[in-house]
This record gives sequence, structure tokens and C-alpha cells, in this order.
Amino acid sequence: MADVSAASSCQVSANPEMAWSLLGSAEIWSLRHGHFAFDAAVPGRPPLRCLLLALKRGVGRLVLTQSSEQPGIAATWALADSLELTFSVRPHRRGAVMAAALSRVAGHVAATREQQERMSQMLGKWLIRASMVLEGHSPWPAGMPAEVRRACVPRPLVGATDSVSASVLIAAPLDAVWEAVWSPTSSGDGALACGHIPGTPVQEPGEMQYFISPGPDGHLVLKAVIVREVDPQHSAIVQGLGSPHQESSYLLTAETGGIQLEMTSRWARASVRDEPELARERQAEFVWSATASCKAATERSQRDL
Repeated sequence: MADVSAASSCQVSANPEMAWSLLGSAEIWSLRHGHFAFDAAVPGRPPLRCLLLALKRGVGRLVLTQSSEQPGIAATWALADSLELTFSVRPHRRGAVMAAALSRVAGHVAATREQQERMSQMLGKWLIRASMVLEGHSPWPAGMPAEVRRACVPRPLVGATDSVSASVLIAAPLDAVWEAVWSPTSSGDGALACGHIPGTPVQEPGEMQYFISPGPDGHLVLKAVIVREVDPQHSAIVQGLGSPHQESSYLLTAETGGIQLEMTSRWARASVRDEPELARERQAEFVWSATASCKAATERSQRDL
């Protein structure tokens, strides 16, 4: 059971099907300043919606899980352990009525009256923006909003840095190795789901890729990287999104018997809470796993040709 903390509704001059095509989509989040969402899927789990938030310093990342759905009518998304967001639409003689509600799961601390009023106002403004789109007064949201894109711009490492490297010889042609390096599936980090973040370029600076993994407490964690530099089929540098203190570089070199892949992870010492040696061990394990995974995936694909 959940207690409604805030709610709002808005009549729109559009049929319910058209209204739901926006209200039920990831694009609805782009109508909130500093927000961008895209959908992802993990086999055996409910639908997921990944959310990027432009913060004063960096980017916030969340994974929303769909907790219930009435196709074409309503959907509820779990924002956190204690908070759910429900969108719904119903017919109206002049079109449709859109509604949004924020609810706190029973057993958690209830919102204050001031918080409820503030959340209701936020939901109301959100629905008004949606009605403006549906009635043709504003453009349909498309791509990543500018303020989110600006927040994602990578920043250089600051202060003293540490690094670890690993290299492998891959028995495959250059184009196959480059394709594997670029593929999120060969990252070697055990992600449940991964892919290209829509609204960003492909194999160009600014491309973003996402990875969804279980966190220590069992909740899903969204990680992402952005491409800072790239020389196709030769080298690339990527940086963690929302973690501006770590970067990974890739270098491909033709050698006898295949392509040498060298990967280096570099991080700012001041940004790591672990002891220096423990941080180095963890990064070394990550780099080794990523290069080994890339080698195995590439050589396996060549054998299957």
C-alpha cells in the first residue's frame, strides 16, 4: 500500500491515445528542466527507465523500475524504496485528462504539508508542459536536452593521478578488434544490461554508453561513460559520467599475429577513498577483465565466421 503525497491533473485537447504516447514514454522526462530518460531492459525483470539529471556539479543517475501498468492507461514507476510516480490518462469530452501522482510506500516517513504542496506544483507544471506539446504549442521532446548535455561534458583529471595498464594480443583483423573495443558488451564489468545512450553520436566525441549492474544492496545502479577523444580504429579515451575523476584509454597497434590492445585506467588520487594499493588492485582487476573479455569475444566471433 502507498499513501498519495502529491497529485495533479490537466485537461488536454488531444485523444487519450495521443496523450499516453507522450505521458507513457521516456520523453516525458525531457519536459522537466535538467532531466533526460531512456528505456532499458534486463531479462527477467520489469521494464526499466534510466534517468540522467543535470546537477550543479556533474550528473546524477537513477534506474526506475516499473512496478505496475495498465497498457495505454497508467503506469507506476518506483523512484526509490519509499517513493513511486504514477502517470495516467482518461477520456474527456474535450479530449483527455492527464494525471500524475507521487506516493510514499506505507511505513516510511510521510511528507510534510509544505513538501506536498511543492511536489504538487511541480507535477502540475510538468503536465502543463506536456499539454503544450500535445496541443502543438511546443515541439515534441527529441534528443538529449542541452542542459543535460552540458552537464555531461567531461572535465580533465585534477591533481596527482595513478594509473594501471594491461595489454593483450588479439588474433583478429583490426576492424573486428575495434568493433569489440567499442561494444559495451565487451566491457567485462558484469553488467546486466548495456548499450548506447540515445540522443548521443556514435563513434564520435560525445558518444555515451550505459551499464546497469546490481549494487551492494541489491538495487540496480546506472553507470555511464562519455567519449572524450577518438581516432577510429586506433585509439580512444572515455571518461566516467558523473565520475569526472577517472578515465580509460585504448590503443590498438598492428603486431605479428594480430592486434595489440593496450588499455589504461587513470584516476585522481584525491577522488579515491580506498587506500592507494587497494585502489590500484581494483583498477588492475577491472582493466585485466576488460581486455580479457574483449579478446575472448573477438576471437570467438572470428571462429564462428
